[in-house]
Amino acid sequence: EEEIIVQKESILKKAKMFDYRLKFSSDYLVSGFNNSVLVNRYQPYGGGTGPIYLANTDNLNGILRMGISDLMEDKKFIGGFRLGTNLRDNDYLASFLNLRGRFDWGLTYFRSNQQDFPIFDPFDIKSQLRNKMASNLYQFNISYPFDEVRSIRANLGYRMDRVVITTDANFNPTLIMPDTLLKYGLFKLEYVHDNTINPTLNIWNGLRYKVYTDINSRLVNSQTKGRFMFNVGTDVRYYYPIYRNFIWAGRAAADFSFGTQKLIYYLGGVEGWLQPKFNDGVLPDPDQDYAFQTLALNLRGHRQNVANGNNNVVLNSEFRLPVFSTLLNRPINNAFLRNFQLIQFIDLGTAWNGKFDKVERPSTVYGLPPVQLKIKTGGIGPFVGGYGFGARSTLLGYFLRVDAAWPMGNFFSGNPSWYFSLGLDF
Repeated sequence: EEEIIVQKESILKKAKMFDYRLKFSSDYLVSGFNNSVLVNRYQPYGGGTGPIYLANTDNLNGILRMGISDLMEDKKFIGGFRLGTNLRDNDYLASFLNLRGRFDWGLTYFRSNQQDFPIFDPFDIKSQLRNKMASNLYQFNISYPFDEVRSIRANLGYRMDRVVITTDANFNPTLIMPDTLLKYGLFKLEYVHDNTINPTLNIWNGLRYKVYTDINSRLVNSQTKGRFMFNVGTDVRYYYPIYRNFIWAGRAAADFSFGTQKLIYYLGGVEGWLQPKFNDGVLPDPDQDYAFQTLALNLRGHRQNVANGNNNVVLNSEFRLPVFSTLLNRPINNAFLRNFQLIQFIDLGTAWNGKFDKVERPSTVYGLPPVQLKIKTGGIGPFVGGYGFGARSTLLGYFLRVDAAWPMGNFFSGNPSWYFSLGLDF
C-alpha cells in the first residue's frame, strides 16, 4: 500500500502583520520651569534697548511638553506650551516628525506672544504706548544623515510678526492705529558633525560642530531699502578627557551677517541667564538696517551689549571637574552630589560692523568732544575677555549654574559679576 501523507497547512499563511503604525503611545511628558529658546532665537530688532530675553520677556516660565510616537518610533507628534509668569507672554509649539526612512522630514508650528516689545523708534509716539507682539512661525524641516556622525539639515519657513497697539484709557486714538506687520520667508541649511559620547551629565568626549547659513527675505513693503538678509556661521566644540570624567571643553563660534538687511549680535552674558543686565552705553550703528537681533554668547565678566554688530566671534575654554563621580570609585545615588561640578573658565569675544578691517576691542569713552578719553576694555588683541570660576549641579530636577567672573584687565581686581542660569554645556 502507498502511504498517504497529509501535510497540515502552515499557520504562517493565516498570520497577519501587526499594524504598528496605527498604535501610538506616550513617549515623554515634561513639566516644570524653563527659560531656554524653544524654536527660534531671532527677534525683531528692538532699536538697541535691553536686556534681551530670547525666550520671551520673563526670566522663568512654566513649561509643559508632551510627545507621542508609534511602536517603532517612526512617527512622532510633539506639543507643548510655555506659560509666562505674567500669564500673557506665552509660547505654543506643535510638531510632527516622520522618521520612517533615511530621509527624515517634519512640520513645526510655533507661536510666541510678548507684551510691550520695544520695536518702535523712540521718536515715534507708538513707543510711548503699550503693545502686544504675536510671532507665528510655520516651518518645514528635512534631514538626511550620511552616517551615524554626519548629517545635512534644512528648514524652509514663513514667519509673521504682528504688533498691535493695545487700548489705552488715556489715549483713545490707539483704536485706529494700524498694526505693524512683518512677514519673512526663511531658509536655513546646516551641516552637522557629532562624534561625541556623553559619559555623564554635562560631560562629553569627542568633537562636534556645525556650519550653517540663513537666508531671509522680507515679504511686505517697507520704507527701508532692500529685503534680503544673509547669515553664515559655525559652532565648533571639542571635549578632551583628562582623568575619568574630568575634561577640558573648548568652543569657537562665529557669525557673519550681510545683505540689504542684517542681524545684530549683542555680545556679553551667558545663555539661560536668569537676571540679565544690559549695557546701555554702546549704541548700535545708526547707518545699518537691522531686521533681527540675537545674543553672542558666552562672555562672562560683562553685561549684554559690551559690544554689538552684524559680525561676532566667541571663544570659550572650560575645565569641568565632576568632583564626586571623578574622585570616588563607587555609585552615587544622590543626584546633587553625583552631578556636582567645579568649573574654571576663560571667555573671549568680539563684535563689529562692516568689514574685517573694522575689528577692534570695544572701548569706553569719557568726556565730550573735542576732549575725550578713550579706554579699551580689558582683553587680548581685538577680543574683550573675562575669566573666573563656577559650580554646577542638579537641584529639584534642574541643572543650575552659578559663575563668578572678572573682566580681563586687572588680576582678580574688584568684586566679581555673578551669573545664575539654567541649562547644559556652554
